[in-house]
Amino acid sequence: MFGRGRIDISIQKTRYAPGDTMSGSVNLTLKKPVEAREIALSLVGEYTTKVTGRRGLVPGAEKAQKWSISEWKTTSEPLPDVKTQNVGVRICAFKEQLGGEGEYSQSRRYDLRIKIPTDTPDSSLIKWYLVAKLDIPHGLDVTRKVRITIG
Repeated sequence: MFGRGRIDISIQKTRYAPGDTMSGSVNLTLKKPVEAREIALSLVGEYTTKVTGRRGLVPGAEKAQKWSISEWKTTSEPLPDVKTQNVGVRICAFKEQLGGEGEYSQSRRYDLRIKIPTDTPDSSLIKWYLVAKLDIPHGLDVTRKVRITIG
């Protein structure tokens, strides 16, 4: 165990359909107590696409208006006169707070039971992840990312 500790995500399976319910747990193990803003679990989708102009079309964007969608440029060299570039898109389908601000001690288990949104974008290009994170101010967060399949 490196750093301040670790988070493990345990789920019954890794393949889900929109509308399915995911069951499992998030297990937090720390070396010593730490002050944190929160511990949260998020469902995140990521993919890379080529776009022309300032914004590209997110697969299923018409269904995902309520979601948090962010883009990051994946082209390393500056291309001011090129209109097409690679852009990474991150979709946050939901974020569930498991615990709020306070001191987190040695070990804790959080049960989870989450319904996959029925309006999940239908694209085989999206890589889906469950991300558990203990948000530690002014320090390295304790995180875990587990790949799942939706569709």
